Amino acid sequence: MAGNSGEPGRTVTSKLAAILTAFTGGHDYTLSELAMQTNLAVSTVHRLLTDLVGTSLLERPDGCTYRPGPTLRNLTHEARPSTLRGRAPFVVEDLALALHVTARLGVVDGVEVAYVEKKAGPEPGTLFPNPARLPLHATAMGKALLAFGPRSLVRLVSGGDLARYTPRTVTCARDLECAVLKARAHGFALADRELDPRVSSVAVPVFDAWGRAVAAVEVELVGRAPEAVELTLPTLLTAARCLRRELVPPELRRRAAEPVPARTAEPVRLRA
Repeated sequence: MAGNSGEPGRTVTSKLAAILTAFTGGHDYTLSELAMQTNLAVSTVHRLLTDLVGTSLLERPDGCTYRPGPTLRNLTHEARPSTLRGRAPFVVEDLALALHVTARLGVVDGVEVAYVEKKAGPEPGTLFPNPARLPLHATAMGKALLAFGPRSLVRLVSGGDLARYTPRTVTCARDLECAVLKARAHGFALADRELDPRVSSVAVPVFDAWGRAVAAVEVELVGRAPEAVELTLPTLLTAARCLRRELVPPELRRRAAEPVPARTAEPVRLRA
């Protein structure tokens, strides 16, 4: 056992690193909170915290909570905020693994969707920059981006020719506007075999701290709605909200914790 402790494989150095790293997020911790955060035994954390307080790396101002001390605060550190393009591959990988389906994350690129994708299975997913593009009007993530993006984008897309990919593709501007309004009301968008005659999908928007839709995450549905949507949507919404919190600076994270627009209780049914 590393460090002659009851925690196999973890050296004293790795335990100290875990404790100090926990404080880089700007939080104060109690002893029990820090033990949970670092996955270390309370006795181990208490012993190491006592040493760290003695070196002024940490301090315990109220006798209960620990926070960075003057030595730790004075260390130069350049925090690099997470970016959408950097985090997107991890999001689609987690969704594909959790739901065993193909997952995508897309952003608006002109009048198309630039996206990354992870298929179910061991093959690696794609990364940004990625030349692949999908239509806004025939995909669930495209409709989500239209529904929660600027109104001018809807007018731009519906004012042009809407290409038909399957017999179910929405090619009428009025029908597209109805689909966008329905997605906005429910908080998620559907594509019912509109790009591929074999595939239906559901998508939700990803918001920034100011409530602007910066991306959409989409997964293919297994089975038919409404059951497939009901089973899939909670995981998809959780992924979008977690990504939102990762992308905003620490001082705005309270704002980012606000929920995305809730869907109605009545599920949207795919056309037969």
